[in-house]
Amino acid sequence: MASIIWFGLSILLVFLELLVGDLSMLMVAGGALAAAGVSLADTPLWVDITVFAVTSVGLIGLVRPVLRRKMFAGADPDAVESNPRQLTGRTGSVEEAVDDHAGMIRVAGELWSARALVPGVRFSPGDRVTVVSIDGNTAVVDKEV
Repeated sequence: MASIIWFGLSILLVFLELLVGDLSMLMVAGGALAAAGVSLADTPLWVDITVFAVTSVGLIGLVRPVLRRKMFAGADPDAVESNPRQLTGRTGSVEEAVDDHAGMIRVAGELWSARALVPGVRFSPGDRVTVVSIDGNTAVVDKEV
């Protein structure tokens, strides 16, 4: 009976991990699963609790940091995740000629439509520009600072 309770607790902890998302509840669920396995041998409750505690602490202390490093290993610190406003102040290269109406630039590995900040100014392909602001889905650029 105790193994069913431990197993149920591990499933509950996995669902809690979906809410938390930092791998801590998943490690504790692993401890509950280990306690469920030990309790199948009809061990005393104190043994189950000890296995649960030791396994959970071990997983949190040893496995979780390794998994978190692996999860973020390929993350590019210069990549723009989802907020275009983060482009402001970054430099990029002109891909298609940019004037005060249209053009294309590459910033942080992504292509963006662009226009010059100052009317009458034109940037040629290969020029370096700085993003001054974002207007809708268009980067407003000026010469590189």
